[in-house]
Amino acid sequence: MRYPKIFPSIDLTILKAIVRRKIKCPDTLWLIDCIIDHSNEQIPVHELFPGDDLLTMLERRRGLPIGNLTSQFFANVYLNGFDHFVKEQLQVKKYVRYVDDFALFSDDQGFLAKARTALEDYLVGLRLKVHPVKSQLFETRHGANFLGFRILPKGEGCSKDVCIRVRSENLRRARRRLKQLQADYASGKIGFQELDRSMQSWLAHLDHADTWRLRQKLFADLVFSRQ
Repeated sequence: MRYPKIFPSIDLTILKAIVRRKIKCPDTLWLIDCIIDHSNEQIPVHELFPGDDLLTMLERRRGLPIGNLTSQFFANVYLNGFDHFVKEQLQVKKYVRYVDDFALFSDDQGFLAKARTALEDYLVGLRLKVHPVKSQLFETRHGANFLGFRILPKGEGCSKDVCIRVRSENLRRARRRLKQLQADYASGKIGFQELDRSMQSWLAHLDHADTWRLRQKLFADLVFSRQ
């Protein structure tokens, strides 16, 4: 499952209230408030919750800047109570979450269906909703999308207990990105260091999956040259 646009969706009033449950030092709270309040405006997320009117979306400020290290931390603070709810209240034995991607595992489909309803109700209190398309119940033998990868039972060409592939959507996006990097480097818009950083970042991402053959195919004819 996944929350749609987690960073733009974080309600700043709720975030501050959660922080204040753990931190009491006035100076620390002042600094945290400064970081939260002075973040740049994010893309608007138009979601209505019970009790809202048309002005609520204008009155309640939402959103943390994507990419900031503090945003990653605050997102985990924001969802810490959700983690405890899943593990302690719903008593889900197998659960994993990374920022806005999370998964629950059980051999009882009925249990998962009830858990989904319960966690959706819980998230209303955080003014969050699960993604209407990416939130699904299915058997693990069919594979699952998680953190940009497709995770499948072990098969041919897999070096681990599970088979991890790059999602087709991410691969198409990467091919377009590589072509753009070629064009930008050829025209002088970017230098070698920027090109190298982008390539190393993508290679580090691929390294998490079974992508040896994919990398050979991707980079076999990839040439970067200046005009």
